Amino acid sequence: MITSIKTGARWALLLGTLTLSLCSQAGGGHPHGAGGSHDEADGHSDEPALVYTDYSESTELFVEFPPLVVGQPSTLAAHVTRLSDFEPLTRGIMDVSLLQGDKTVARFRVKAPARRGIFTPTVTPREAGTYQLRVTVRDGDLQAVHELGEVTVFADPASAHIGQSEPPGEISYLKEQQWDNPFATRPVSVQPLRPSVPGFGTVQAPADGSAIVRAPSDGYYTTTALINAGDSVEADQSLGYLVPRLGEGADIGNLLVELERARSRLALARQDVERLQTLFEQGAIPERRLLEARQALEIAEVEMQTAQSRLQQRRGGREQAGIALRAPIAAEVVEARVRPGAFVRAGDALFTLAVPERRWLEVQVPEKHAEHLRRASGAWLPSDSQASPLVLDAQHRARLVSTRSVIDPATRTAAVTLEYPSEIGPTLIGARMPAHVFYGQPSARLAMPRSAIIDDSGQPVVYVQTGGETFERRTVRLGVHDGPWVEVLSGIAEGDRVVSEGAYYVKLAAAGGEEIGHGHAH
Repeated sequence: MITSIKTGARWALLLGTLTLSLCSQAGGGHPHGAGGSHDEADGHSDEPALVYTDYSESTELFVEFPPLVVGQPSTLAAHVTRLSDFEPLTRGIMDVSLLQGDKTVARFRVKAPARRGIFTPTVTPREAGTYQLRVTVRDGDLQAVHELGEVTVFADPASAHIGQSEPPGEISYLKEQQWDNPFATRPVSVQPLRPSVPGFGTVQAPADGSAIVRAPSDGYYTTTALINAGDSVEADQSLGYLVPRLGEGADIGNLLVELERARSRLALARQDVERLQTLFEQGAIPERRLLEARQALEIAEVEMQTAQSRLQQRRGGREQAGIALRAPIAAEVVEARVRPGAFVRAGDALFTLAVPERRWLEVQVPEKHAEHLRRASGAWLPSDSQASPLVLDAQHRARLVSTRSVIDPATRTAAVTLEYPSEIGPTLIGARMPAHVFYGQPSARLAMPRSAIIDDSGQPVVYVQTGGETFERRTVRLGVHDGPWVEVLSGIAEGDRVVSEGAYYVKLAAAGGEEIGHGHAH
């Protein structure tokens, strides 16, 4: 729990406006000053106010109220934020209780917030003394209890005084600004972190789930159904045909003559096989003669088919006159480098196929870190400050495929390869990105979210919440990075709440950026 003092002018204006709002049933809460800043009007008491900030498992309570005096109503401005999404509570019941020991001496209730996120219960104590102050909030399944500690009820206004001190931090970032902009905080805590080394990763198709279809010879590509990247194909499915290029002088007449010669050779080969089959059955010739004749028949059949194919090609016949190109595996076409009518050379890559459900990431690590790869257990990929880094390890269904411990003489790197489901990682084959390889076992370290870090002129800086609307800039020294977490070596302590989302907005507020959201007048 965090307590602090607020100036009397700020509180008096807040209290007066809340009272007017309640009387008119128009909502209540903090009125907005010009330009969204705190409006400190003249003519109000300089009496300070009590301010508490407290956290339950589900809510943050930031409450302001004047000193409690017997017989005098004291209206609380209680800001309630859900910790699940850091949005204001827009409905619910609030009870403010004064307790002595286990006995509730007085309880004051409001059945709805006066305005978005702000409840305004009025406490009118009957007897002076020291009490325990408890605030309870209920909204459906949400029930939060905030124990605010001891509070004094004074016998008269003349004896009322405040024992709180201002929290550290000179940065003011109001609740309305927090609620209207991306914002979240998280306590610094001990986490099991793994060390990692930096490198660059390249997305690849898995070796056991990819194939490249190449041109078997020079020729022209043709197809009846266009194959595009993104199409799914079955194993042995036709991808088109490659029509071999004809030689010089291959006119229609020559092709007709060649066809007739092939037909004649085929007929003679068939007759020869039939004749030798009879002689072999009569025992007049050895079996070798019959086998040679059958082989000659097979060659004649191929020559006949080839002659027919060439003639069909010259006459502009069917695509089947070419060499069929077939998919060796069932996969997705990730690259199609050829279009109908294109001329290709033998060995040219025409199609790249890859199974869509898996990818490999090869991470190249500088030579000076290569020795750590023997203990590699996964990797993480940085992301922008608003998103958690991508973690690829056994817990996230990734696995280590191989470790290349030999240093590449050209790049002076070693490498590890990880396999992961396409649904959790990058899928664009050939994409290259920064990556960090985990090694070793996790150990307990003081840590905070990486998203809390702001690079301020080359220095890592975080903003610590010291009160509901007050923050302090801290320069930190960092250690091990582990996915969304980073080790803190100095600058903050365990339990400090750092701004884990929206830290840049707090930085702008520190620079006097009143345009960030809008404030309220106190």
